Amino acid sequence: MSETHGQRFIALDSLRGLAALAVVYYHMGDFGWVAGLAPFRYGWMLVDFFFVLSGFVIAASYGGRLARGYPRGRFMLVRLGRVYPLHIATVAGFVALEFLVFRPLLHEAHPLSELVRGVFLLDAFVRGAGNFFAPVSWAVAVEIVVYALAAALFGRGRWALALTIALALASAWALYTGFNVIGFGRLLQRGLLGFPIGVACYAIHQHMRGIEPGAALLSLAECTLLAAMVTLLCLPGKTAAWLPATDVLFAITVLVFARDGGIASRVLQARPLVTLGRLSFALYMVHLFFVIVPNRFLPRLFAAMGHADWIRPGRHTFGLLSVNPPPLIATLITLGLTALALAAAWLAWRFIEEPARQWTRRFAPPAPAPSVAPI
Repeated sequence: MSETHGQRFIALDSLRGLAALAVVYYHMGDFGWVAGLAPFRYGWMLVDFFFVLSGFVIAASYGGRLARGYPRGRFMLVRLGRVYPLHIATVAGFVALEFLVFRPLLHEAHPLSELVRGVFLLDAFVRGAGNFFAPVSWAVAVEIVVYALAAALFGRGRWALALTIALALASAWALYTGFNVIGFGRLLQRGLLGFPIGVACYAIHQHMRGIEPGAALLSLAECTLLAAMVTLLCLPGKTAAWLPATDVLFAITVLVFARDGGIASRVLQARPLVTLGRLSFALYMVHLFFVIVPNRFLPRLFAAMGHADWIRPGRHTFGLLSVNPPPLIATLITLGLTALALAAAWLAWRFIEEPARQWTRRFAPPAPAPSVAPI
């Protein structure tokens, strides 16, 4: 949840939920009228919005407290307790799929080295995403790395600020030039750039709190930024080289919507969108169950139904692209799978994520007086 000093950033929560939903449709592939929409074809870029928003929220919630001496080890325990239980539950689910479904029924085996990487959150240091047992563990692993850096550097003075800037600039350069090596790969670079930008956003937010731009100007800015984000996602040919500039757009979006003051923010306060924001992490973690399994079994189902013409020739392991039914059928499939993913996300939130969050609250720092820059 995006909050600080008892204040929730409701619009940012809802935007995170919409971004998570866009990632779901990205992973479904160009399939049907909804998942096939142009902005969703580059939904992978919105994971970087998560990193920027994470930097903003962590700086807001913990930056000043760490600078004043809150135990850094306890901070790491809180953050691990916040994300790791749901992560390891997701890994356990994919282990069950591997040994109950994929190996015995599909005769498809995945290397156990991927399981080790997933359990120990090592995917932050590889060159590219791709882990059957933990398909999105790379993002969780990168989050843990930047949490560790935050624990080490918040409140450490100018040398820590200089190191943070150096890491962010090195990551921006690497993303732009395509520099990608084990230990400092593209996945880690995305977090090392986005998270510090989010921290800087919070510092700017604090310094601008006394400025009241008014609801009309905020509404114009919010609508313009949403249009800019949709336009960006529609542009063809985007690669990781775009991310340094994209993160700047995400940062401005965070700064504006943190105000919760414009017309778009009011729309984002609608209960369904607030609920989607609350479920965003769980949805991100569990949704690939509802992409990977249908990818393998829909061809068999369509063949049994006498629709072999709906099966794509060859082997297609991305999204739902193993089949090619009529657009209406494809759209109904994507909407049905989305509903199942949301239901599973609610269960994961209710019985894993939320209990873990409640457990970590006993270690959380007490609410301090408002403070300014965390670094």
